[in-house]
Amino acid sequence: MRVRGSAIIQQDDKILTLVYNYPEGRVHAIPGGNLDDGEILDQCIVREYQEELGLEIAIDRLLYVGDMPGSEHIKPAIHVIFQAHIVSGVPQLNPVETSAAEYLWLPLDQLEDILLYPAINQAILDDLNRDPNPRYLGNCMTRKWA
Repeated sequence: MRVRGSAIIQQDDKILTLVYNYPEGRVHAIPGGNLDDGEILDQCIVREYQEELGLEIAIDRLLYVGDMPGSEHIKPAIHVIFQAHIVSGVPQLNPVETSAAEYLWLPLDQLEDILLYPAINQAILDDLNRDPNPRYLGNCMTRKWA
């Protein structure tokens, strides 16, 4: 089973996403990635943001934990999603480190209508105007995403 750490960075009613163009449509992803051997979650997320977007970030707090059952082509995963903020840098996509087509500051008012990986759209929308406690979401991939 994979463990994937990711972090939501919110600025001006937008969240930072990576956008992938798959044969079945456009998918927005919360930046992050799988743990490397010997790595812990916050190190993984900080590394992924640096590699893929050239950003130095700091992890603020845990938001969500969710499961993703496996399929024929994808190993099952545990998603651990944090809140973070940018310490320095401006997002710049690094095509050597990611297959994303672009990064996008996604307006929160568009969150309900897009494919998001992991599929935590509703949890984010539910928590917009409050200070949520960390919570277990259960299956966070209840729809096909690619």
